Amino acid sequence: MHRKLLAGAICASLSLPLWASSAHAQNQADSQADQATTQASQQDTKADKKEATKLQGIQVTGSLLPRAQIETATPTIQITAEQITKQGFTTVAEALQALPQATGSVQGAQFSGGFTQGAQTISLLGLDPGFTLFLIDGKPMADYPLLYNGSGNFVDIATIPMAMVDHIDIVPGNQSAIYGSSAIAGVVNIILKQHVEGVTMNLRGGGFSEGGGGSQRFQLTGGHDWEKAKLTYSVELRNQRPIYRYQRRWFDSNNDRPGLPAGASRPALDYLLQDLFHSQIGTDRFFVPGGQASCDRVASGFGNTTVYATDAAGRGHFCGSPNSPAYSTIMNGSKAGTGYLNFSYDITPNTQFYANALYNVTKSDYYVGSNYTWWGSGVDLGPIYANNVDNGSALDGPGTFVSTQYTIDSSAAGIGNLANEKDLNRSYVANMGFRGTFGDSDWGYDAYYHRSDNVITTRQLHLVANKVDNYFLGDQVGWDPVFNAYPAYNLNLDRFYSLMSPATYRSLSEQIRTRSHTYTQEVTGTVTNTNLFDLPGGSAGLAVLLQYGDQKWENPTDQRLIDGYFWGLTGTQGTGKRDRYAAATELSLPITSWLTASTSLRYDTYKAAGRTDSKVTYKAGLELRPIDTLLIRGTYATAFRAPDMAGLFQGESGFYTNVVDYYRCRLANGDNFDVDTCSYNNEQVFGTQAGNKDLKNITAKSLTGGIVWSPSDKFNIHADYYRITISDEVSQRSINGIMSLEADCRIGHTVGGSPVDINSPRCVEALALVDRNNPSNPLQSGINSVHTYPINISNERVTGITAGAQYRWDAGQAGDFTFGADYNVTLDHTYRQYPGDPTLDLLTYRTFPREFKHRESATINWSKGPLSATLYGLREGPTMNFKQTGTVGPRITYNASVALQVNDEVKVSLISNNLLNKRPPRDSTYTSYPYYDGFNYNGYGRSIFAELEWKMF
Repeated sequence: MHRKLLAGAICASLSLPLWASSAHAQNQADSQADQATTQASQQDTKADKKEATKLQGIQVTGSLLPRAQIETATPTIQITAEQITKQGFTTVAEALQALPQATGSVQGAQFSGGFTQGAQTISLLGLDPGFTLFLIDGKPMADYPLLYNGSGNFVDIATIPMAMVDHIDIVPGNQSAIYGSSAIAGVVNIILKQHVEGVTMNLRGGGFSEGGGGSQRFQLTGGHDWEKAKLTYSVELRNQRPIYRYQRRWFDSNNDRPGLPAGASRPALDYLLQDLFHSQIGTDRFFVPGGQASCDRVASGFGNTTVYATDAAGRGHFCGSPNSPAYSTIMNGSKAGTGYLNFSYDITPNTQFYANALYNVTKSDYYVGSNYTWWGSGVDLGPIYANNVDNGSALDGPGTFVSTQYTIDSSAAGIGNLANEKDLNRSYVANMGFRGTFGDSDWGYDAYYHRSDNVITTRQLHLVANKVDNYFLGDQVGWDPVFNAYPAYNLNLDRFYSLMSPATYRSLSEQIRTRSHTYTQEVTGTVTNTNLFDLPGGSAGLAVLLQYGDQKWENPTDQRLIDGYFWGLTGTQGTGKRDRYAAATELSLPITSWLTASTSLRYDTYKAAGRTDSKVTYKAGLELRPIDTLLIRGTYATAFRAPDMAGLFQGESGFYTNVVDYYRCRLANGDNFDVDTCSYNNEQVFGTQAGNKDLKNITAKSLTGGIVWSPSDKFNIHADYYRITISDEVSQRSINGIMSLEADCRIGHTVGGSPVDINSPRCVEALALVDRNNPSNPLQSGINSVHTYPINISNERVTGITAGAQYRWDAGQAGDFTFGADYNVTLDHTYRQYPGDPTLDLLTYRTFPREFKHRESATINWSKGPLSATLYGLREGPTMNFKQTGTVGPRITYNASVALQVNDEVKVSLISNNLLNKRPPRDSTYTSYPYYDGFNYNGYGRSIFAELEWKMF
């Protein structure tokens, strides 16, 4: 049976919307020829096979065996560097985050105050970012040294340079039987350029139509072939300006809140005094000594927008600006440089030495915002008694029991960019090895050493606790006259109602410097034979792999952070190392001319923290070709993820977070309270977390099945079903869930009225995790701290369908057209935390942010002579709104590019992302700034870039 038509069609079907023709498959084979071993070409009879000319194979993602064609039982999505550019993306991270299969929400540059604001990642199939294994040329990338959400290891994809990328393979589903730990949601394999002739320079520059975010990029890529040696090299330099929230007029202030009446203003609580005993003595909770005159002293803050304001909930008065939350970045500023070298030398006709290295340096600069750059007495001192502040009642003595809140103005009138965090990220990936064949036999080998390393140094000028406390409060002057229990101070009202100058901020602050480091390294040997023995359908193939490696995570946070030396700031810490061993095998069996089976088996052992854990994983696949134009395929596989390094080795680390105090809200307002009007809906608390060396492996099973149909070389369509079931998943216990459960336990019933036993094991644990200063007195039962930890939870399951179609049309004088579409629907995504708990539907459950059920993209590409143009569209389906009363979205955005090939050496392009400047959908039930889901959408707006490519020689 002749399979050239189907093979070419499958190559096309595994790409993103732009057509991946058989010519591209040949180019891919050429670019990976240095990695390939020889393979007997398949013929219809055994005699023909034995006499056939050997063809170069390519290393296909998801297999240990080199293959002459890309078709396998495993569905694979492929996007080339050319496609990334034509579809309007500027970085690898942008392109991957736009995949229809990247359905989950992720933290990134828009998550102000997060632990990894300088990094980017994806959530493949809606699963945890740590469940996706990221590879460069089939070898693992080191974890980002800082922890995702302060608790888990993950890989940063923000620093991968476009200049070096040839294409990217995305393989959904369990792949541990080939690659080992972490390949649960799937594998993303970034293939770098292996072979380049000549020298090409590329210049790109542009920005955003609404301001900010201007960037420039320089690339130089080249290579040369000698008789026995080949060299490829590349350099990329990037400069990126930040985008601040105040540069986007539709969320540049609190006044953009959905449902706010026209002309109404909603200032933030920037300069706030709270009377802690207002309910007992009949005074306003919020008050301003001096009234309007005090607020006039800070009126120039945040762009001359600070006013004397009345609280919308009727709690009193304060000074504040509606614009203060907008002084934070949603896109980081950065400067980056990357270099790449790839060298090979043919020692003998059967032996080749190779070495390559990719090195990156990125300096990032971002500001977390006024919500995190402030001072308040309650954070480190608790309730205080202000002797010199009188709120009009003699019941609490001559002064007042107060809590303070002072927002540091980061506009030009205040400290400017002094509080920005600056990250220096240095990473490299290096490989060195030998490959070839054993004499003239069919046995090939590849033996190499691989290391991936990442070091990040962070620096920030931050307030010192005792300095800033003393600046506003002075020395303690005794104790309160009512209870003789709370520290008394003379609050410096002149300083409290004035803008802090840059000089003052410097005098009250010190530099925080931390250096965190991760690496993964391994020695691997692989032996392959693609002509092991004959079967009716062709030659059987065998691959055997042996591997030894280790990895390290080192996050030695400045001890002063852990000790509370800096005001309102803490961090994560921990260090650990573990060894790993692995053996794997893969067998390809062409049983008949129309049926091929493949199996793989892998054994992994991890040694860490005085214990050894082992896991066996396997994968089986079938490829059925009843006719030349049809492929029916399926796989069943198992996978695992060893407990991540932070889960095992994280030390006692702290963080600050804002929580809803459900207990006090329900006591004050009833079970069905409105979170927007509850006085305890945004309580800042101190949290702690630590590792757990008793964590087990996460295990998973996956099933895929689908078809590829290609009636001609101009059209193909494919669809695949996937199901992934995860057991013993590790996750930080939800603080919001802890607070909600604690309220149920203390009150004795759920919001729905179901009884809850305070002495049950769940309640005993929940009450121990929430430390209150006076739990027996609800009126004074504030939260001191909340503790959380990683646990092995019961299970998670996701099912869905991914599909796509491509069509090429030769329109004669009108040019050539290519149409493509890709689609993913999540059929269900469920999660159960504890045995016996209800199973939650994550597509509809009241969690925030949401994940997409539907995501689809489409592309139209046109070319005629030297001109070409591409229009790309991405539709992100509706999600549940915050209060589960309806849906938000969908959202459709378009990217476009136009290119002119001026001559054989020069090409110019104009590229736009979000061509129509489409904004994220607003959720009228989500009343927290910036009023859109920044984990699913970005607020950047339209970008326009010009690009020049010059083939110098």
